[in-house]
This record gives sequence, structure tokens and C-alpha cells, in this order.
Amino acid sequence: MWMGETEYDAAGGADFGIASVDGPALTPKISGIVGLCLTSFLWVIASWRLLYHYSGWCSKCFQRPKEEEDMNHLRTDGLTTKRILHGLLWTAMVVEGVAFADMVGTNSSNKLNYTLLDIIGRGILEFSTFIIGTVHWFNIISQARTGEKRLAFTLFPIILAIVTIGVTVSSTFEAIALLNGDYETVHEFRANSQIHRITLMVESVGWGVHAVIVTICMNMVYKRISSLPTFSQVRSQAKRNIINKMVIPMVFCALSYALRSGFMSADFASRIVSPETTFEAGVGWWVGNCWVPTFVPSMMLLYSIRKRDREPGSIDGVPETLLQSPQAEALGDPFLSFHQTFRDFEDEDSTCKT
Repeated sequence: MWMGETEYDAAGGADFGIASVDGPALTPKISGIVGLCLTSFLWVIASWRLLYHYSGWCSKCFQRPKEEEDMNHLRTDGLTTKRILHGLLWTAMVVEGVAFADMVGTNSSNKLNYTLLDIIGRGILEFSTFIIGTVHWFNIISQARTGEKRLAFTLFPIILAIVTIGVTVSSTFEAIALLNGDYETVHEFRANSQIHRITLMVESVGWGVHAVIVTICMNMVYKRISSLPTFSQVRSQAKRNIINKMVIPMVFCALSYALRSGFMSADFASRIVSPETTFEAGVGWWVGNCWVPTFVPSMMLLYSIRKRDREPGSIDGVPETLLQSPQAEALGDPFLSFHQTFRDFEDEDSTCKT
């Protein structure tokens, strides 16, 4: 495997002769420039969607109806998982953007930008953001649960909550150890700190568990769609349209979480076997652990929850009829509800352009 050496020095954090085992090492300035571009793009999109979701009940799309019951059907006031996710993602991009800007300005990996980027940004805010996205998906498909799946919808949210608490606590202790410790550089902290190794292990397990749960969620959604009585009678293009819009975001999110888990596991093993080598400076680390697992899930979640909270129990254009149990669906006209599903899929917010 390619072995790279970093030879840069800057105020606030110097690294000399760090052996990178995942490709040629990148200077903090180069990493900061690429990261700042990606983060700025995500920040712009997140800002736009954040305003879109929080201004839903004030827009022209929601004229005051005659019946208050109709209003409750059109929009939801207060905090929802969609709005919380957008707020967390926006905050994460701000924090990470400041960290990348500091890396560009100082050309160093110092305690400040490491704390903002790796600990607060990716370790706490990003993880919590993506967990909220998974919880949103589970809230949707929970309406289609059957008796044998009730345990899953109780167990998985508890597991996600425990994992989130564990990652947050370990990241908090890591930040305290870094800022209050006697470590002169970030590299020295990574090489010698036990709390850093513990955090790597906890986050690796957390992202891995998250990837598995998203995969299970995706499988539930796919089975629910495929089991609809009218699904076999739908043309192939419409089938692909439904699967793409509901399942593809989960596929990419699960793969991204698994990728980050794999890199953290490899870095943890490297710290045990050879503390002077690192996975945290090479191009492979930045691409496989930082940029891709941040950018891809963020875009997938922004796409998946692009519509406002208008119909409780809907999955962003998929009405409640799609998620009802087969027994309930059989009581009505399945063809009518399924055709309505296709119309909603093709709608794409045509009446609420922003």
C-alpha cells in the first residue's frame, strides 16, 4: 500500500513525518479547500431547504382553507423530524465550514479545527443528523407494521438512541482530553491518547450499527411496496420510479455509513498495531471517511425529505394509502389509491415551487 509522508509546519499545529497508510498525505490547506467547497455547497442547499420547511405555513402554497380540518391535512406546525434534521444539518455545515476555513488559513491540523471538524461536526452533529433521518424513515414505515414487526419498531429506535448517546459522550470526553491535555499537536494526541482510540471504536461500531439498521429499514420498505396487490400490474417505468424515490436514498446512506465505519475500524486497528502510522492524513481517509460519507447521505436525505410536512403518515409524496396494511387497503379501491400514489410521485412539488 502507498506510504505517504507529510512535511508541513504551521502555527498552532505541526506534524512531521506522519506515515500515511491510505495513500499520499494531503496538506491541511488542500484538504481544507476541498472540504470547504463541499461544505459550502451543502450549506447553501441546507439553508434553502431549511427556509422552505420552516416557512411552509406562511407560503402561498397554503392558502387558508375554509375548514380547519383541511388546514391540519395540509401542513404541520411546530418541530418535526424533517425540520430538526434540516436544522442539525445546517448547524453541522456551519461548524465544519469554520473548521475547514481555519485549515485553509493556517495550513495546519490544530486543536481548534480538529475539535470543530472531527469531534463536534462529524462526531456529534453529523451523526445525530443522520440518525434523525433514519428515525423519520422508521416513523413512516411503522404505520405499515404487522404483528411480527412490532418488536423491530420498538427495538431499533432504542438501539439508535443508545448509539447516539454513546457517540456523543465519547466525543465529548475526547474534546475535553484534547483541549485540556498536554498534547502539543493533534498527531501526538491521535498517537498516544487512549480516549481517541476508544472514540474511534465507539464511532466505528455506531456507524456500523446505523448502516445495518438502515439496510433493514430499506428491506422493510421494499417488501411493503412489492406486496401491494396492484404493484405487479404497474408498468416497469413506474415501478422503477417508486423504487428509486423510496429505496435508493437508503441504499446510498447505508453504504456511506458502512464506508465510514470501515475506515474508522481500520484506523483503530492501525493505532493498536503501529501507533506512528495513521489513516487520518492520506487521500483515502479524506475521501472515504470524510467527504463521501458526509456529502452523499446529506444529499440523499435532503432529496428524500424534500417535501413539507403536509400529510401525517406520508413519505414525501407517497400518501398514507400506500403505507396502510393490506387488510386496510382491501377495504377500499386499491387501484384508486395506487393511481393516486403515481400522481403524487410525478407531482414533485409542482404546486409549491421555491
